[in-house]
Amino acid sequence: MAKLIPGKIRSEGILLYENGKVSLQEMKNQYLYFRIDNDSLRYSLDDQAIFCSCEFFQKKKFCVHLAAGEAFLKNDEEGKELLLGLEQDATESQETKEKVSFGSLFLDQVLPKIESKEVRFGLSATGHVDDYSGQFLWTLRIYRRPDERTYVVRDVVAFLQAIRKQSHFAIGKSYYEPISYAAFDPESRALIRFLEGLLSGDPVHDVLFFPNGGRHLYFPMSFFEEAVQLLMDLPSFILEVGMDAYQEVFFQELQEDSGLFSFHVVEMKEFIELQVQVASYKMVEGCFLLANGHFYQISPLQKILIEAVQSLPLSSDQKRHVQFDLSDQTKLTYSLEQFKKIGEVKAPSNFYIHDFKPHFTFDLSEQGEVVLDVAFVYEDRIVRSDQELKDLPYSSNFDKERLVFETILAAGFTNHFQTKRSPLLPKQIYPFFQQTLPLFEQLGEVEVSEKLLDLYQVEKPKIDIQTSGRLLEIGFEFDSIDPSEVDQVMSALIEKNDYYISQTGKVLIFDEETKRISQTLLNLRAKKTKTGQLQTNRIAAFQLSQLFETADNVQFSEEFRHLAHDLIHPEQFPLGKLQVTAKLRDYQEVGVRWLSMLNHYGFGGILADDMGLGKTLQTIAFLSSVATADSKILILAPSSLIYNWKEEFEKFAPQMKVEVIYGLKANRDEIIASNPQVAITSYASFRQDVEQYEKNQYQYLILDEAQVMKNSQTKIAQYLRKFDVPHTFALSGTPIENHVEELWSIFQIVLPGLFPGKKEFKQLSPETISQYVKPFIMRRKKSEVLQELPDLIEMTYKNELADDQKTIYLAQLKQMQDRILSSSEEELNRSKMEILSGLMRLRQICDTPSLFLEDYAGESGKLDSLRELLEQIKDGNQRVLIFSQFRGMLDIIEKELDALKMTSFKITGSTPANERQDMTNAFNSGQGDAFLISLKAGGVGLNLTGADTVILVDLWWNPAVEDQAIGRAHRMGQDKNVEVYRMITRGTIEEKIQELQTSKRHLVSTILDGTETRSSLSIEEIREILGISVE
Repeated sequence: MAKLIPGKIRSEGILLYENGKVSLQEMKNQYLYFRIDNDSLRYSLDDQAIFCSCEFFQKKKFCVHLAAGEAFLKNDEEGKELLLGLEQDATESQETKEKVSFGSLFLDQVLPKIESKEVRFGLSATGHVDDYSGQFLWTLRIYRRPDERTYVVRDVVAFLQAIRKQSHFAIGKSYYEPISYAAFDPESRALIRFLEGLLSGDPVHDVLFFPNGGRHLYFPMSFFEEAVQLLMDLPSFILEVGMDAYQEVFFQELQEDSGLFSFHVVEMKEFIELQVQVASYKMVEGCFLLANGHFYQISPLQKILIEAVQSLPLSSDQKRHVQFDLSDQTKLTYSLEQFKKIGEVKAPSNFYIHDFKPHFTFDLSEQGEVVLDVAFVYEDRIVRSDQELKDLPYSSNFDKERLVFETILAAGFTNHFQTKRSPLLPKQIYPFFQQTLPLFEQLGEVEVSEKLLDLYQVEKPKIDIQTSGRLLEIGFEFDSIDPSEVDQVMSALIEKNDYYISQTGKVLIFDEETKRISQTLLNLRAKKTKTGQLQTNRIAAFQLSQLFETADNVQFSEEFRHLAHDLIHPEQFPLGKLQVTAKLRDYQEVGVRWLSMLNHYGFGGILADDMGLGKTLQTIAFLSSVATADSKILILAPSSLIYNWKEEFEKFAPQMKVEVIYGLKANRDEIIASNPQVAITSYASFRQDVEQYEKNQYQYLILDEAQVMKNSQTKIAQYLRKFDVPHTFALSGTPIENHVEELWSIFQIVLPGLFPGKKEFKQLSPETISQYVKPFIMRRKKSEVLQELPDLIEMTYKNELADDQKTIYLAQLKQMQDRILSSSEEELNRSKMEILSGLMRLRQICDTPSLFLEDYAGESGKLDSLRELLEQIKDGNQRVLIFSQFRGMLDIIEKELDALKMTSFKITGSTPANERQDMTNAFNSGQGDAFLISLKAGGVGLNLTGADTVILVDLWWNPAVEDQAIGRAHRMGQDKNVEVYRMITRGTIEEKIQELQTSKRHLVSTILDGTETRSSLSIEEIREILGISVE
């Protein structure tokens, strides 16, 4: 038997059989068709093909009718014979399938796979309504071009599988041909793609969409419209419903003017009659009405209305007539509003609902009670009493009436047109005006007397801001409150209360601006003192000046005014005596004024100018203006830049005594102990010698390329947070490379106390962070301040993979794609370093597989292109910087340069700092044709204006690193246009990296430039780079 049916249901089914309610209609195509107790049952040995028209079966997939049918097959002699026949047919069919399946596979192997882009096939569709299920079923037909004859696709599932495998498929009885997706016309391909999306491979699931052994298509209502639109796009489409056939159908919502239903109200002397006329239509699975080639989509409410109309008896005039008592006029009027949702309504005017606008007048009685007068304003009259409402000659909007009186009751009044409530207690005043009255305003017009408004007093406090050492003190004064209560008032404000009730019972209501000011001060970590004042760090002066910029109730002390003005206008701060041998540009002078202003108030900051704008010179100029013979200055920089700093001091401020602390431990200790005026060392050396440095008292700490400290967990960041120096400044062209938290880490050293803790910081919006840092970051772009700088011409230089190179690349790519597709999100995150290593391997292959395959003897498309480019550079007498992140690639390029008789210098991560500076000086003086640099090793500090061409052989994830590389040549001192070539291999992850870079350029965010931030390389970005789509 087909189903496991509960005992109670099975017993009821057996009773139907025993009472003779089971009638066999026909046997056809291994199906038995029964009529059982006015419902239709289709029975099969295949559970998925069983269907009953009753609603119970639609929900449970079993019912009493199925139980009755099985009882007939088990107990009735005729039923036993029919069941035996079904079982024999099924056995023979299965045996036949098993026999021929091997033969089909054999033929698929023998017949050649024909890959042709020629369109050879097309599809057409015919739809009909199944007599037993009432479902719309669709038959697909296929035709071979140029023959217009069509053949039924007898198994759509097998058809789709054949297309997927590009194997042979039987077309009719005479043809067995190879089929593929490309061999169909575009309209058929769109349908095939849609059907493939429905195919899961699970027979239980697939039988829903491909019933009757795959011979038909069935689309549930959620897919119905989309699927029918695709079927209509085919060259031939027919939908047969009864005697009608449609070659085109339309979808729309059922509306009042759709023409399927009309309602006409006729007033008789003793009763009211509703006449309903219904056009011919077919209900489609309770979701659509089909009429005249239109599928009208219906809502659950419309379905209820339609079923109610259909239950009315049909008269001889083909209309439905229903009569009502005259007292039911109001009820009928409201029903007509519902009927408008499915059809047109015609009725006398008194059968329409007339809307009104409520008017509420609030006043205060002599006894302090709140008095309310209500009026309903209609088009032709105003109602002010219950009797007038009852005497209306038409129906009023009952729902609105009910809502008005419910609101009146909820506000403490009685539900009458003239009503009153008890006097408002002090604690009830604010809620009444802020919560209750707005509810009435949503319903209609509200009028409040002056007498009642006098209860609601909003007072704006006077605010006084003073500086007190490193703190700011903010005082509040309320005219109506005794000074002794100010502390309690401020506690109420800080606790986000909307009002304060004084000891005398007076209600002080805080205005919205005062509440906003209070919340902002709390965000700035202000604390309340015992005297009722708020105190916060002087760092917050800029935010407070912005907060109170337009306020007329705030008084600033003179000292605060100066502080706020200087933070907002650092360009106006007095410039000290600069002792440098260079003439500063205007923007550089502003930078020195900004440093001097922060220094004056004891603040730190980040000088974040673009590379090449002279951050080093501005810093030296500032230090020369504040340093005395006894001043002690410590400068930390990457090891590649420490000698560059020394040369810059000797060049611009030779009077200052400068020592580089580098080399052997004994030598370093000796120089530290001598405590020179300016000590320059690397971050790595400082980390090793921090205890020695702590013995000296430094007034100034300069942190060059401060992005080194972007990770707050590193040892160097931890040491520097504990290293106590009065004045600390950071230099960085890229203070945010990946995460906004990098900025938090730098400011923890430069200006402790500016930001809240890391957890709270992560919750801040970019706009809020921008307000925090605005006075303490100075950032200028080349395009804004160096109009005379030569042009930067950037070009993408694309190449193809060589054949051998392509084979290796595709194998590595496939391996990585398979790995990621077969791994969970958690597994991917755990093995992220391994995945990034695989990505690096792909990038190496784009350069040349010989970077990791020693015996690789094939060609490299990129090296061929680079060779051509270098020949052009040589012919044009240009001088070039060549960047690659792979040292092995630099070695290969060095050999190419030698073959072209071009001399070169080379810097990698292992090149000593002093040698780097010597090579830089030599190149800038005109020696050498090329300068080879490791992308990461040469990303900071080097000045190579002797070059006029930059080649980026391979791309880096973060464009900030490349921008630094380009900035080596395109910077102050450059007098020629600079050409930049980015070498990208077509059809590889290098193109994806370039797309990723475009989004990464938004990283220097709202915080610095007013745009937005991103995080570092994510699993989603890795999938995108590898061409893996996420469903």
